[in-house]
Amino acid sequence: MHPDLERVVRLQRIEDAAERARRTIADEPARQEALAAALDAARQALETQRALLAENQTARRDAEKELAVQQARLSKYRDQLMEVKTNREYQALQKEIEVAQQEIRKQEDALLERMIEFDEVRERVRAAEEAFERDRAAFDAGREALAAEVAGAGEAIGTLAAERAAVAAELSPPVLALFERVLRHRRTSAVAPLRDGRCAACQVRIRPQTVQEIRRNDSVVQCESCQRILYLEAPAAEGAAADAGASGAASARLQE
Repeated sequence: MHPDLERVVRLQRIEDAAERARRTIADEPARQEALAAALDAARQALETQRALLAENQTARRDAEKELAVQQARLSKYRDQLMEVKTNREYQALQKEIEVAQQEIRKQEDALLERMIEFDEVRERVRAAEEAFERDRAAFDAGREALAAEVAGAGEAIGTLAAERAAVAAELSPPVLALFERVLRHRRTSAVAPLRDGRCAACQVRIRPQTVQEIRRNDSVVQCESCQRILYLEAPAAEGAAADAGASGAASARLQE
């Protein structure tokens, strides 16, 4: 491979690694928000279940109080029933007793329903508490991992900047100027591999004569469409070794 072509490929790989590091730092606030949102959702779910449990207990106490009231009324009516002197009074008390008995059955049913509901809600509260603890542990671990990742990205940017400067110093000035000009224009990349007779960046088919020239890898050739510098990719094993050598230890930490 032409020395300048090899160096611009290395330079592009360094640029890619630096961009990943910059993106890691730039994405930190959004990732922090996502972590916090997940924990807040778990907290709200727990608070909802606890509120339902409190409502159940309040309703249960209300049913118990009303049941006691109706039972007292029933006892009073039965005592009065022993003292009535007319059939009309007796019938009136019997009606009151029936109403009280119906109300007692109603409150007993409501109380039973609340007791069954209490067990169900208490189990949901327990599950929500466990989920919240898991999410809180995940939140803490996620924040620690993110902080380490961002710190590593910051260190990598400095290392990659030095590596970039060293590679750029080895490039011939015209090729370096071309690389910088295309990079400013395209923003993401100034170099692209040739794949299946096409520029891998813009997907435009390259003329056969130009393809042959690129295959020789002995000169700097640009895509006629996007102006990126084209090169022929090495086999997978060789490409991986070249990538590791170009980006160094800092770049390797950012490879996915």
